[in-house]
Amino acid sequence: MIFFRTPKFWYRRPNIIQKLLLKPVANIYSRISTRNYCGDYFYKSSKAKVIAVGGITVGGSGKTLVTRFIGEFLQSRGKKVAVLSRGFGRSSSKILKTDSSIHSYKDVGDEPLLLSRFVPVYVGKNRAKAAQSAEADGAEYLILDDGITQKYLKPDLKLVVIDSEQRLGNGEMFPLGPNRLNFEKIKFDIDGIIVLAPNESGFFIFDEKIPTFFGKIRTSLPENKKLIAFCGIGYPDKFFNSLENCEEKIAFPDHYPFSDEDIRQLLLKAKNSDARLVTTEKDLMRIPLKYHDKITAVSASISAINFPDDFFGEGIK
Repeated sequence: MIFFRTPKFWYRRPNIIQKLLLKPVANIYSRISTRNYCGDYFYKSSKAKVIAVGGITVGGSGKTLVTRFIGEFLQSRGKKVAVLSRGFGRSSSKILKTDSSIHSYKDVGDEPLLLSRFVPVYVGKNRAKAAQSAEADGAEYLILDDGITQKYLKPDLKLVVIDSEQRLGNGEMFPLGPNRLNFEKIKFDIDGIIVLAPNESGFFIFDEKIPTFFGKIRTSLPENKKLIAFCGIGYPDKFFNSLENCEEKIAFPDHYPFSDEDIRQLLLKAKNSDARLVTTEKDLMRIPLKYHDKITAVSASISAINFPDDFFGEGIK
């Protein structure tokens, strides 16, 4: 598996050489991704209501946080919910219901392992088959984490998540920029945009023709002490910028599988600097269990999203 490190020029103006080399590839990628997005679904519908949560950028927008929020919101209203995830990077090809007591990130992927602490999660590339397993267990609502581009299961609602800091980066398509979808080409098909920010000052209307909802991100930051922070996520600056008093910030490729040697070196670095070693909850899923009590995981969640009454169906408030 190839692990991808986010280029810095994705979040600033690319130089002329980058444009000359990558713009033609980006144009081709844009046409292919739009064609694939507009293609037909292999499996038309589900008995359950299907909510697809996705992002325009390659990573880091907060899709999994929104998936968790919707799942917990529906569960609090007495609904039976299941999250369907592809399970990026996992070794198994089977349809699995995630069980953190027996599965590791290698079995199901880091995001499903984290999500399973809050809502039932089924993993499998074929979302239609995963849906059948979830429906057999009584699921009334299916939430597709990173699910607006999959073509296995037709959603009833499509929601796009945009981070207030990240936005769409430099606005360019992959590989010149972070965007895997051309928003202008697919916005006709989007039912809602969710803008995430730590406070109201970060909220903005992305497209006036599409309903926009706002979600407040809350984080559990470590007490005031010198920190060494590391992570392997799609947009590491969002994590690093949320921290204060950082001695050092170390970015690994997205979904990077941390080895014993990686963690030993990081712990030694923290010890030598008399600092606390911190990472994200998602990264902790890819770290050997024996090191968990030596690393502080900064948790993130959404405190509220201003969805209107009955947005997810009749009788849900």
